[in-house]
Amino acid sequence: MLVGEIASQRDKHDIAFKHYLYAARLARDSGMAELAARAALSLGQPEAAMRATDLWVELDASSSKAHQIAAYARIDAKDRAGTLAELNELIRLASDSEKGFLQAAQMLSRVADPEDRMQMMRELVAGDIDNADAQFALAMLAAGAEDINAAQKHAKRAIELRPDWDSPRLFLVRLLVADDQLDEAISAIDQFLAAEPENQEMLLLRTQLHIDAEEYDSALALFDDILERIPEQPELVLTAAVLALQVEALDKARNYLTLLRKMGAHADDSAFLLGQVEELAGETEQALDWYAKVRGENETNAHVRIAGIYLKRGETERAREILQQLRDQFPADVTALYLIEGELLSEQNLTQQAFDTYSDALSKTPDNADLLYARAMLAVEMDRVDLLERDLRRILVNDPDHVDALNALGYTLADRTDRLEEALSFIERALQLRPDEPAILDSMGWALFRKGDAESAEPFLRRALDSMFDAEIAAHLGEVLWALGRREDARKIWGRALAEDPKHEYLLRTLGRYRITQSGP
Repeated sequence: MLVGEIASQRDKHDIAFKHYLYAARLARDSGMAELAARAALSLGQPEAAMRATDLWVELDASSSKAHQIAAYARIDAKDRAGTLAELNELIRLASDSEKGFLQAAQMLSRVADPEDRMQMMRELVAGDIDNADAQFALAMLAAGAEDINAAQKHAKRAIELRPDWDSPRLFLVRLLVADDQLDEAISAIDQFLAAEPENQEMLLLRTQLHIDAEEYDSALALFDDILERIPEQPELVLTAAVLALQVEALDKARNYLTLLRKMGAHADDSAFLLGQVEELAGETEQALDWYAKVRGENETNAHVRIAGIYLKRGETERAREILQQLRDQFPADVTALYLIEGELLSEQNLTQQAFDTYSDALSKTPDNADLLYARAMLAVEMDRVDLLERDLRRILVNDPDHVDALNALGYTLADRTDRLEEALSFIERALQLRPDEPAILDSMGWALFRKGDAESAEPFLRRALDSMFDAEIAAHLGEVLWALGRREDARKIWGRALAEDPKHEYLLRTLGRYRITQSGP
C-alpha cells in the first residue's frame, strides 16, 4: 500500500495500480480497490480498471460509487452489456429514481456515438417507460445529442407524467427558445406562470424573450411586475437598471438604481451606472459626483468617463491629466489607457493631439500593433496615406496575417491611390484568412469597382451588405449599381441607408457627388 501511495503522488499510476490492486486482494479492502480503479482510469486502461472494480463491487456490492466507476470503465472498454448492468444497479441503488436516471444519462454522455447512447438509455428505462424521471433523463440525453425533436418529446412526456415538476418545464422552454420556437416557448412560460406566478427563473426567461425581440418596454414592464411580486431582489433590480440604461429609459434606470442604493447593495455598480444615467441626461455635474464615488473594479472606467466629460466641456488639459494619473497608477494598463485617450481626443475632433498621443505611446512600445493601427486610422483622417502605409506595413512585418492591417492597407490604397493591383493583393490575403468578413468583402468590391470592373464588384458588395447593413457599404453598392445603369436600384439602396443613418458623413458625401437629396435627384 505504501509503495502505491508514493507512486501515485509521483504520477506513476502504472506502479500505483499494481500495488493498490495487490493490497486490495490481500487485505480484502474496498478502499484499496477504489484506488486501483482510479489509477487504471488515469492511465487510460479500462480493462485494468474493470479488474479493480470487479473486486470493489465484490467487496462492497451496495456502493453506488463502485458501480459508477465500474460503469465508466465498461463504457471506456466499449463493454455494452457490462455498462448496462452497472447502470441498472446504480439506478436500483439510488435514493430516488430521479437521481438514478439522471446520473445514468450523465454517464452515458461519455459514449461516443449519439444513437448508441440513446439506445442504451432506452433499454435502461424500458421497464419504467411511464416514469417521469426516466423521460426527463431521455430528454436531457437527446438534447446532448442535438436531437431537439426527441428532447422536446420526452420533456413533454415527463411534464404529462408529473405536471407539478419544474425541471422539465424549464428544460422544455429552453429547448423551444434554442430552436426559435418562440411562440410555443411563450405559451409554455405563460402556462407555467399561471400555476406558479412567482417563479423567478421563468419570469426572467419571459423577460429575456421580450429583450431578444427588442420589446424593451414590455421587458421593463415585466421587470416592474417581477419586483412587485418578489421585492428585495438586488440582482433583479440591477439587471432591470442595466436594461433601462441600455435603451435610455433614463427615469426608469434612475429609479431602479436609487432603489438599489436604498437596499444597500451593489454600491459601486449603482454609482457607476447613475453616473452614466446623468451623463446621458446632460447633467454633467451630477455625473461627475457619482463617478467620483465609484470604487472597486469600475474605478478606472469611472475616471475615464470623468476625463471624457472634461474633454466634451473643452477642459482638455484637465482631462489629459486624469488619464496620465491613471497611467501612473496602473502601469499594466498603460497601452489601453493611451488608446482610450487617443479615442476620446479623436471623438472631439482633436485629431493632431490624438495622433501625438499614439506617437508618444509608440515611442515606448514601437511595435505595439494596436497603437500602430490606431495611429494609422488617424493618418487617413489627416489625408496622410504615407503615414498609414508606414504603420500598417510595420504591423505586417511582425504579423503577416494581421487581417485588419491587410484589409485597411488594401482598402486605403484602392480608395486613395491608383496602386490597384497592390491593393487587391492585400485584400485577397485578408479575404483568404477571413472569407465572410463584411468589411473585407466591401474592400474587395470597392477595389474591383475602382479598377473598372463594376460587374465583378457587385457580388462582393451584396454579400457584405447582406451580412451587415452598413451605410458605407450601401454607398459603395449604390455607386456600383449606378455605374451599371441600374439607377433606381441604387436610389433604393441609398434611400434605405439614409433612413437608417441620416447623418453618415461618407454616405452624404457620396449622395452629394451624385446630386442625390433626401427628396431625390
